[in-house]
Amino acid sequence: MNRTEESRVGAPGPGGSPSRLRVLAYTSLGHFINDGTTLFVPVVAALLTSQKQVDPLDLALLFLIYYTSSSLLSLWVGRRADLSGRPALLMAGGLLLLGAGLVGFYAALALFTGPWTLGLSLGSGFVTGFGTAFYHPLGGTLLQERFQGPERGKALGINGAMGSTGRALYPVLFFLIGLVVAADASLAVFALFAGVAGVVILLVSRERARLVAGAAPRGGPTTRSVLTRGVVLLAGVAFLRSVASQGIVAWLPTYLTLHPAGFGAPNLGLEVATIYVAGILGQPVFGVLVGHWDRRGLLALSSLGTALATLGFLFSSGWEATGCLLLIGFFTFSAFPLLMSLTPDYLSSGSSTLANSVVFGLATGGGSAVGPTVVGLVAFRGYATLPLGLEVMVGIGLASAVAVAFLPRPGARSRMPLFG
Repeated sequence: MNRTEESRVGAPGPGGSPSRLRVLAYTSLGHFINDGTTLFVPVVAALLTSQKQVDPLDLALLFLIYYTSSSLLSLWVGRRADLSGRPALLMAGGLLLLGAGLVGFYAALALFTGPWTLGLSLGSGFVTGFGTAFYHPLGGTLLQERFQGPERGKALGINGAMGSTGRALYPVLFFLIGLVVAADASLAVFALFAGVAGVVILLVSRERARLVAGAAPRGGPTTRSVLTRGVVLLAGVAFLRSVASQGIVAWLPTYLTLHPAGFGAPNLGLEVATIYVAGILGQPVFGVLVGHWDRRGLLALSSLGTALATLGFLFSSGWEATGCLLLIGFFTFSAFPLLMSLTPDYLSSGSSTLANSVVFGLATGGGSAVGPTVVGLVAFRGYATLPLGLEVMVGIGLASAVAVAFLPRPGARSRMPLFG
């Protein structure tokens, strides 16, 4: 990067707002903590299986509550962000909720038994799900507003890579901390990480700590105004893609725990890291490509890659299985740069946190609720049928790749509201 570009990127924004580098830095910190922390829901599910003998239907209910709260409450987050004009403050609040959810999971595993364990786990799943509703629409809006053209894809890719770094590093840290303290006690340590990160983001963003009612003079965008044909169809594709990918990812830790090849619970953190580590490379790669290739084609490629890599994993072992786990991570965790690059193309003017919430919150989060639930229902008679549930997700993933063909080319017609 030459001096001119560096000056332009690091310069303060309009009205003395934070520079683009600062925005990229603190949103990347938020993505790192958010995505690393959300890893613990499937990990907690695996611990509930091995330590508390929780059955598949109860785990399916945990996933349903977690992903449904994340999906539905994201619309409130998007609307509130557009009205208040303080996305960083809301982002910090979301991280604090994530920390509170981890404390609840720790208590469920370490301090309670019987029905109390399940009840507290379900409540913690709701709190954690609410916390995950914040980051992606808020971080997407901040980067969409600050970066334009090919730089937007690069920024989204870099930011997304930090999320993947969190998903890859947290299992390793979970394994290492687990050597010193019990696995459930390590959840409290990661809750502290989330709380500290929330405070740092609030300070670095320089947003005031008080929301002002009616901060947006025009009341912000309405739901009807953001439901253009392109946004609705993109949300449908995102939903199918998420059903497949999250159905696979949510149950892989449990599958690895019970796998006949002998991965085993003691090395669970390292095995899960194998899935996530490739996203560190995949997200910036897709972020660069969205500035040069057809973003719709890249979205289809990512869904196809996840489906085929999962199928290969189920029918392989040894190094071949490890390679398939890496491919799953490479393709699956590209949703952030792909979807956040496409959403503004289908809006009549600028970016909208509410539109991001529809695509990445309601649709992607809704798919995240449906996918793991479907797998749990397929395996309700016992874990022997878990591979069949994952194969069903492969089929849905292939369908989501085909559904991309229905997305319109970005243009005026795709930006027209569907409801007047």
